[in-house]
Amino acid sequence: MTERDGPRKIALVGACCVGKTTLLKSYVGDPDVAIVEEAARAFFIANPNVPDRFSVEVQGQIQEMAMSNERNALSGNVRVLVCDRSVLDAVVYTYARGDKEGAKQLFERIQVWLPTYHRIVLLDPRDVPYEVDDVRQEDEETRQHLHDTFIEFFEANRIAYELLSGTPEERRKRIDEILLE
Repeated sequence: MTERDGPRKIALVGACCVGKTTLLKSYVGDPDVAIVEEAARAFFIANPNVPDRFSVEVQGQIQEMAMSNERNALSGNVRVLVCDRSVLDAVVYTYARGDKEGAKQLFERIQVWLPTYHRIVLLDPRDVPYEVDDVRQEDEETRQHLHDTFIEFFEANRIAYELLSGTPEERRKRIDEILLE
């Protein structure tokens, strides 16, 4: 696949518990939209006792799963692919941990992948209450740190993104507009 071939690909990215998956659930069943499931959640469900979730090794495996999930979703006949997270999330999570060299390594290996995204949408944690579940282990402070790191990393690397804030209805309305572009 070359840059921008095939369906448009929109990535919803951000820290844990900011509404990505909830937002995507509203598109289930839309024949024009394929949803790419979150790789990190699937990884941690399959590997619940990973000692260091933010290590470059673990995040590298998640990044590979994300690429595989996106490739598999492209096999369908859809107009738009919407990704629950992206290959960038692994880079930012590693960077947030303080492993700049590991983040650089993960970032370099996705340079040909990045142009396949038509839009990167960063979900803001404001207005989204933090909820604990069996997979999510981060706390609210970590969630905010990760969000701030996404912004820092995107700006430092000149990665175009849109910050999505507001109520669930406002967020859905904006994603609807993006899908129609």
